[in-house]
Amino acid sequence: MKRPPPFRRPRRQLLGAALLLPCGSLRLAHAQPSPSGEARDRPLRVAAATAVVDSGLARRLRDALTRDIGLATQWLRGPSAQALSAVEQGGADVAIAHAPELEIALDRQGLVHDRRRLGRSEFVLVGPVAAKGPERGKDPLGLKGTPDVLEAFRRLAQAGPQGGVAFVSAPQGTAALLREAALWKAAGVVPQGAWYMRAEGGCAQAIQAALAHNAYLLIDRLSWAALGAKSHAVLVHGDPRLEDAYHAMRSFRSPHPAAKLFMNWLTGPTGRRVLAAGGLQTGGQ
Repeated sequence: MKRPPPFRRPRRQLLGAALLLPCGSLRLAHAQPSPSGEARDRPLRVAAATAVVDSGLARRLRDALTRDIGLATQWLRGPSAQALSAVEQGGADVAIAHAPELEIALDRQGLVHDRRRLGRSEFVLVGPVAAKGPERGKDPLGLKGTPDVLEAFRRLAQAGPQGGVAFVSAPQGTAALLREAALWKAAGVVPQGAWYMRAEGGCAQAIQAALAHNAYLLIDRLSWAALGAKSHAVLVHGDPRLEDAYHAMRSFRSPHPAAKLFMNWLTGPTGRRVLAAGGLQTGGQ
């Protein structure tokens, strides 16, 4: 099977780089620290993981905040690692991310505070499926319905070098890449070769790359629900290793007077309803 050439591997991204918003109604912005005295005169800056923005959840939250309490917010889009770096360095007042390992490390070091769980979803392994004929709905490796994600990863690693199978790895700094790396390690596999490609950008770009290369992909369910296509389907889900927890936390360096109000609203009844409508399971926390 002839495949498009693999994506080039991106240059290493430094934490603290500018977070850019996608085109649309959300304004383009750079996450740069500002003196605390100016905080009350500007919108609350929320650094949100790409999954939160690409899935439309950020827009839901922004609009509900405006309607409910009239709070002006500026949403900064970037991979979870960059969103957390921005709130650590004072380039954002609040971060919403889904990279617990990084969040806990910052919290333990006293670099962020007031970390609160918002809800959970899951990562899913998606892949190409036949559109018609007797093989309709089946993927090349027959992974659909596999309950063990580690077994699915091992089968991908075995088939990849033989040709006919491709895997797109999530962009640098994303929660999906962090989880993917942990899964490859747990499966005892070091993926490498032309079949293993790296997307650039965020969740939307990773999905586009997987569709273009007819490849498998590990992605968060929120982004897939918003941006997926019929040529691909969710093949592996439900494994506890795929749980995807979302948290919000405040910055020490940028104490915006509205930050606590935002956090209370986000974890209160209205905020939880908006989060649930956006795809997060908010109960039983």
